[in-house]
Amino acid sequence: MASILDRYGIKEVADVTFYELGDTGAPERPVLYLDTLKVSTIEQTAESVDATGGKGNAALISWDYGKEITVTLEDALFSPKSLAIMFGNGLPVDYSQPTTGTTPNASSAYIMRTETFTYNASAADKGWKPYYIANGSQYIKRHAKFYSDKGGFIGINSDEAEAATGLPTGDFVDGQTYFCTYDLLVEGSAYVIEVSANSFPGTYYVTGDTYARSDASGKDEFFQFIIPKAKVQSENTLTLEAEGDPTVFNMNLKVLRPKDGVMMKLVKYNVDGDPATETVSTMYHNHILKTE
Repeated sequence: MASILDRYGIKEVADVTFYELGDTGAPERPVLYLDTLKVSTIEQTAESVDATGGKGNAALISWDYGKEITVTLEDALFSPKSLAIMFGNGLPVDYSQPTTGTTPNASSAYIMRTETFTYNASAADKGWKPYYIANGSQYIKRHAKFYSDKGGFIGINSDEAEAATGLPTGDFVDGQTYFCTYDLLVEGSAYVIEVSANSFPGTYYVTGDTYARSDASGKDEFFQFIIPKAKVQSENTLTLEAEGDPTVFNMNLKVLRPKDGVMMKLVKYNVDGDPATETVSTMYHNHILKTE
């Protein structure tokens, strides 16, 4: 039985897991696990209205309403899945490529690249290589178009099929710099996250696991927040800058009201068993869920 005199402090960030919601609203399979968070913040706000009267028109009775809970997660790293959940519908497409890159699949992923090169009349490749070399493999540059340094169009590669064989016939001057724009077959396996006009982040069952340190014993005990229905917000910023700290990836959640009205649970708990042999996640599922 917990004592009203028990006191705890929280300093550590939480490890957060997202679960897909089933047709009944119950959590099903995990779809995202974040264990590289820098900040995990829970904020609760509400509005209030007062009945006032008497001398000085002081507040006599106060009513609270419009409760809102928001969660802010700041991640040091990203994964294809976390970006897909933040910016789209949560489904990154995996395009598996051939090992050599010489026979693209029907669903191959190409990206558009632009590079500069210096024309060398005495070189066999004239200064422009029709293949991108990565990790000992060749990846095709196709549909290459060539421009002068002033933006004038010179020509398009003679081979418009999958392979790019060399420079087109055109007015190239030895020692001059030129631009080339081409489609590149991506290396190995590529994840494509499509952010369309009608795709928005979804709603998930979310748990966050951390520790609470006892004021009396100085020992860490387990602490978890549980959000049965969290909507990932659509407002996201991806910052790319040369200076300062590395980019962080922010995910904002809005807590919705589930059927039973319980918007969030905060659980400080101990478990039976050896903490050294169980992770926080398995201890939650093995012990907390069974008591609900």
